[in-house]
Amino acid sequence: MNEETKLENNIFFYDGDCEFCAHLAGKLQALNKNKNLRFLSFREFDSDILIKFHPQLTDELLEGEVQLIYENKRYPGFFAVRKILPSLSYYYIFTPFLYLPLVPFLGMFVMHLLKRNRTFKV
Repeated sequence: MNEETKLENNIFFYDGDCEFCAHLAGKLQALNKNKNLRFLSFREFDSDILIKFHPQLTDELLEGEVQLIYENKRYPGFFAVRKILPSLSYYYIFTPFLYLPLVPFLGMFVMHLLKRNRTFKV
């Protein structure tokens, strides 16, 4: 797999129409030290293009929560954030805690609350 293909397959998708999501993605991108990871709004792509990134990507799925495509695997919501946390400046030290028992359930609950209370650009 060449370097260009790797870059194409390591993408953190967020909802660019959601102010909270776009702000969070901007913060994560600023802290990110993984040069092979890109942060993109899924709104920039048609549905037929999204499927080329990963066969499970749909507009409905992406409207629901962030999605990380990393080395051809899909990580939704909390699991996407947990996957990129080791590459974030300052926050990498929290990574082991996210793998403790029951923490994923708490993380998914927090992501659910964030999803319900996000704001959209008009």
